[in-house]
Amino acid sequence: MVKKVHFIGFCLLVSLFCEPSFAQNRPDLTTTGVAESTTEVSAKKALSAKKALALSILLPGLGHKYVNEGRWSGWAVTYAAADVGLWLSLFGGEWHRNSLVNSYTALATGSANAAVQGKNRTFFLNLAAFESSEVFLETMLRTRQWDQIDYVSDPSFQWEWESEAAFNEFRGLRNDAESLRRRRSIIIASLVVNRLLSGAISARKASRNGRVSVAASLAPPIDTIPVLSLRVGF
Repeated sequence: MVKKVHFIGFCLLVSLFCEPSFAQNRPDLTTTGVAESTTEVSAKKALSAKKALALSILLPGLGHKYVNEGRWSGWAVTYAAADVGLWLSLFGGEWHRNSLVNSYTALATGSANAAVQGKNRTFFLNLAAFESSEVFLETMLRTRQWDQIDYVSDPSFQWEWESEAAFNEFRGLRNDAESLRRRRSIIIASLVVNRLLSGAISARKASRNGRVSVAASLAPPIDTIPVLSLRVGF
């Protein structure tokens, strides 16, 4: 799945440099085709940059289809296919992550006698770092982390792995789940970039004066989901 996500991201970057220029192609007027060329220019001016951008936000590639008089061009298909691939990666990753979470919580219940119901991420971090709650307490005392001493005073926060094999299996399952959790942020960011890139290009092609600006910034993630600020000028 990692290779798949990286490949899709690579395709998006390639599209940025390989797609034809934003500049509008103006038809050459000849003495025999003035009326036809004027009609073509008027049709292009009737296009809405805002509509092209909105369609691309809805589904990357739709803006290109709109600008291309309802025809699916090569780049329109590329953006749409990238979006579908990213969504499949996102849902597939979430399904796999939930399966891993169910596996390691069941393992913690059966092999560490841990009460996992209602526990937060910190509890599972400790289960993956310490063989037992006693080892956790000894470590906190040795490192003088006094604020952590009472963490295992409640019996529902105590555990002890019955074997090193079970402990290592839990760590492996949880690490895999955390990796998928982090990868989710990358996929979500890629979905946003795909829409912005497709929207900016299609809106520029539809714009009458060719002046369309798109500015975006990412803030620190909230619960692994990037916060996007977007400004669009026509």
